[in-house]
Amino acid sequence: MEMRNVSIIGLGAEGSVAYYALRDKLESENVRILARGERAERLRTGGITINGRNYDLHVVAPGESAEKPELLIVAVKSYQLESIFDDIALELGENTTILSMINGLSSEDTLAERFGAKHVIYSMSKINSKKSGNRVDFKAVGKIEVGEKNGEMSDRAVSIASLFNGLVEAEASSTIMLDIWRKYMLNAACNTVEAIFKGRHEWFQKIPEACDAMECIMQEIVRLANAMDVPLSQSDIRALDGFFETYAPDGMCSMVQDILTKRPTEIDMFMGEALRLGEKYNVSLPVCRFVYDIVKSMDRANEIGL
Repeated sequence: MEMRNVSIIGLGAEGSVAYYALRDKLESENVRILARGERAERLRTGGITINGRNYDLHVVAPGESAEKPELLIVAVKSYQLESIFDDIALELGENTTILSMINGLSSEDTLAERFGAKHVIYSMSKINSKKSGNRVDFKAVGKIEVGEKNGEMSDRAVSIASLFNGLVEAEASSTIMLDIWRKYMLNAACNTVEAIFKGRHEWFQKIPEACDAMECIMQEIVRLANAMDVPLSQSDIRALDGFFETYAPDGMCSMVQDILTKRPTEIDMFMGEALRLGEKYNVSLPVCRFVYDIVKSMDRANEIGL
């Protein structure tokens, strides 16, 4: 399946990594950034600087191009997803595949329910990036995985992975749901713990107790996954020992960046999803509840100016 035209909604840290990877294979006019109004003008004027290189962007309004994309990448914050449904509908063609780069467990299912499962493919990215203004920096550590929910090695999964693969590592996966849970476990733990510390990755490199705090969360996520018949295991936790050693010590998770800049966090996705599923499957998650309440309180404090 040939992917000639790609549209991206959301050019934050994840969307910028996708753009960087795609521009290795596609020309600017074939990678459309969807935006309107002042944001569209700002993107046209300033472009995006990724790893020190500035890219001029092909910015269009949703639905403006007559030719529908073969691939539509959704890379907004989790709490913004429902607000862009109309934009997705304008861009969606009969043969368009939607790929979500939103963290968490539910965005693909939400998109499938709204636009039809045939349009949705699943993905997982473990590439850590930092965005400040129109500048994004990351090291090509980790990879992007793409796959079908049923584990089929479909032509479109292989084609999309091939399109990404190059400047970043990407591959088609037959275990994408387990891959997503593995990432969710890591994200739920590292984002929330770093946010509470207002720390950086070097905390996990130098302070054993910071890693212990993260593991307390991961143990609960494993129990939740197992209750849902997802084969997450202790070996998946152990596979993350020393995970942050390859990361820049001064790097930080997205939730820390949100706290420090007083933006809304994604705590309702990183921890709220676990708590909702825990209630549904009768799994007690006291550590997750404690962490959720702390970060949610920090969110509220930023919101009201405390």
